[in-house]
Amino acid sequence: MSLLKKLVKPFLVVAPYVARSSQTVKYPDERLVFSERFRGRHRLDLDKCIHCGLCARICPCASIVLVPVEGREGKYPQIDYGTCSLCGLCVDACPRGALTMTDFVEFSAYKRSDLVYSPERLAEVPDIKEVLPMLKRRIKPVLTDKEMKYEVVEEL
Repeated sequence: MSLLKKLVKPFLVVAPYVARSSQTVKYPDERLVFSERFRGRHRLDLDKCIHCGLCARICPCASIVLVPVEGREGKYPQIDYGTCSLCGLCVDACPRGALTMTDFVEFSAYKRSDLVYSPERLAEVPDIKEVLPMLKRRIKPVLTDKEMKYEVVEEL
């Protein structure tokens, strides 16, 4: 192969991809709409919980411990997101459906201890606009035969 072909071939391979539209989500201005089965942060319904402890027993990472809640009887799950793998086994094991998964993935903390979510904190899922005030639109991926595009679902 000649030297000229060796120099030009990489550009010919890359050129079609450069001409296509961007595949990047402009986070935090844009945020993806996740599927129903997406596993994000847990939500705990304190009224449905029967304090059985199945979630803590089935957790492979030992991220769940049962702790008392002030003003309520029984012990409720407390989750350490520093060790949680978001596998969803606790949600599947919950007989009353007290634990569910949300599409909330914005976890950040300066201290590791801030990643331990008490039952009261698990019961409240914050509004996405509080966490991402610069969020302008929610988008979803649309796959065509040639490429993947993003479609605006909601303007905020």
